[in-house]
Amino acid sequence: MRILLFATLLMLITACNNSSEKKGDTTDTAKQVVQMPETPATPDTLFHAFGTEPFWSEYVINNNKIEYHTAEGMDVEVPFVAATTPDNLTTNYASNNGKDTINLTLVKKDCSDGMSEETHPYQVTMKVDGAQYHGCAKKGN
Repeated sequence: MRILLFATLLMLITACNNSSEKKGDTTDTAKQVVQMPETPATPDTLFHAFGTEPFWSEYVINNNKIEYHTAEGMDVEVPFVAATTPDNLTTNYASNNGKDTINLTLVKKDCSDGMSEETHPYQVTMKVDGAQYHGCAKKGN
């Protein structure tokens, strides 16, 4: 009886393994991390801000523009405006292009992006067309 039970169990395990191979089930069930490809900063980039969940990236390019990008391909570009600095630790940028609005606040305070063990020098709060995001930033150059 034990031999019959062992043989039945062995056949079930073999059948399960073969059925997953036949279906081509080779997907990894681990959570896949999607990360935005990093766009290199230009020489005149003042700040590079970024965040996760959702992934986004923003570049403040001196005397040119402020760019916002997402991993899903959403891009917003507004004209560069001079920053306001209400205190020694805070830098604000607020600009619009007639259609889109970006408000960016950088606070000089250590920030962890939650994905790496790297610490960045700025914490960021940003609004793009009313949607609010939080992240980190570093000087662009």
